[in-house]
Amino acid sequence: MKKLFLKKWILLLALCGSMHLAQAQIEMPQASPPATLETTVGLTDVVVDYSRPGLKGRGKKIFGELIPYGEVWRTGANESTKVTFEDSVKIAGQSLPPGTYALYTIPGIGEWTVIFSNNTELWGDSGYNPEDDALRVKVKPTTIPYPVETFTIDFSNYTKNSADLNISWDNTMVSVPIETAVDDVVMAQIKELTKVSPNVFYQAARYYQENNKDLNQALQWINQAISGREHFVFYNVKSKILADMKNYKEAIKAAEKSKELAAKENNQDYVKINEELITRYKAMK
Repeated sequence: MKKLFLKKWILLLALCGSMHLAQAQIEMPQASPPATLETTVGLTDVVVDYSRPGLKGRGKKIFGELIPYGEVWRTGANESTKVTFEDSVKIAGQSLPPGTYALYTIPGIGEWTVIFSNNTELWGDSGYNPEDDALRVKVKPTTIPYPVETFTIDFSNYTKNSADLNISWDNTMVSVPIETAVDDVVMAQIKELTKVSPNVFYQAARYYQENNKDLNQALQWINQAISGREHFVFYNVKSKILADMKNYKEAIKAAEKSKELAAKENNQDYVKINEELITRYKAMK
């Protein structure tokens, strides 16, 4: 009787232990950890979600061996890599509407195909269909002198309206140029302004002057800014607009006024900036 009771007790303990093990989980680092990259290109927010495999002492070359040339690659690991554009963009000169896309590539020796797919539900490239492509572009790979241990997507070469999306792993990098419509957005904002502050008139005038647009309009706006508030920064922009219009006499007057106001506010940086402008404009008269 005692032996039967002991067997039942051992069986019960084993059953409870099995139930506990079935519920328990050990948290371990992922082989290809996920990453999210957020940036702004021009005025457009861009988000990249991807997983990052590593070299991990693999005995093969990554591209051409482990990842064959001429075949669609998930461009990362695990789920398909996702790229989200807040606004319309141009990828290598071709238009792409706003939205979220799966990023695939076809590596090659001298040329890669970069694919933005409308199907974002796939696990990696399994089930990929070219009919889902929103855009394909061709880019040239470059060989980098140092091996990139962990697959990396990043951005570089930022300008006011563009940047490069870089895909790097092992000794290979491809850069995908992205351009955004900054000028269209800013111009639309300017045109829609009706009741604005002096600072907004200043911003509009400065944008026009720096981007070689209608200088007469820029001068009108900076005069409106000055009529609302006399500030050394406003007069500094006015002097530049007038100089661009070849009216160096009035440009010097505006720079002198900017210097005077800057001195009153003890802003020696702008005092020096205006002195340099005055010297330059006098040489151009």
